[in-house]
Parts: sequence; C-alpha cells; structure tokens
Amino acid sequence: MAFAGAARQLHTSASALSSKTGFGPYTLYRAGIHFVGTEPSPLKYHVIPDKKPEQKYGIQGTNHLLPGTGKVQSKLPTRVMLKKDKVYSWCSCGYSGSPPLCDGTHNSFRVPNLKLKPVRFIPDKDMEVWFCNCKQTKNRPFCDGSHSKIVEKDKLDGIFD
Repeated sequence: MAFAGAARQLHTSASALSSKTGFGPYTLYRAGIHFVGTEPSPLKYHVIPDKKPEQKYGIQGTNHLLPGTGKVQSKLPTRVMLKKDKVYSWCSCGYSGSPPLCDGTHNSFRVPNLKLKPVRFIPDKDMEVWFCNCKQTKNRPFCDGSHSKIVEKDKLDGIFD
C-alpha cells in the first residue's frame, strides 16, 4: 500500500514538472503551443516588403512566363491571406526552405540551374489565395490543380505500388 502511494506521488510530481497537456496523440504538446487546426500563418517568419509607389498591382515582371517547372515541394497548395500593398515573392524553383515564398535559395550553388526566378505579386486588396507548392502550375503563382496530375503520373510510373 505504501508503494502505491509513493508511485502516485512520483507520477503527480513528474506530470506537474512536464507542463504537457492534451489527451491521446496530443499528450506531447506543451502548454502554450498551438494544437492541430490552429497552426500559425505560413508567412509568419517572412519579412514582406511594402509596395513602392511606382510598382503596379498584380504580377510583376515576366518571371511567371519563364519555361520549365520547379521541384515538387508538396502536392497540396498553401492557403495564404495576402495584405494589400505588400510584395509577395513566390518560389518557382521548389528549393526554398520556407515555402511557398522565396528565400533566395535559387542563388545557391547547391541548387541546379533551372533558370527559374521568383514570381512577385502585389495584391490590390486583402485577399485569400492558394499558392501552388507542386510548382507545375500554368497559372503561376496560383494553384490550378496540376498537383492531381502528378499523382496520376506517379501511379503510371509504379512508384506507389
């Protein structure tokens, strides 16, 4: 009986020190960390510059017309809330360490020379968009459903057999 009391006391003191919360598969989440479905914005760690007066709204330059496609980062698009008068640089090469936006990795010598440059977009109002992560889209930087064709190609190649 004394052993059971000591074990209960040890368990209580260990759980008080761990500050872990949740139930079932979420027991490893610490207090104050987001739970499933409440993840922070994918743009949380990006520094997004402001629009300059001479820049027009919409897609900037001709980088969205460059031939070729980048490396598949994910087969699902990323939903992003864009703010008016901010310049967003979407990664088109697929080697960015912080998708869906460019972090300059395409300039690294470790990345093959794909001749792809980031696509810059300036929204004219606050809006929600879906940025492509498969990099196969014909409507850069937005998702057009091309990721569904990648799955079909993988099945044809027998990768998922």
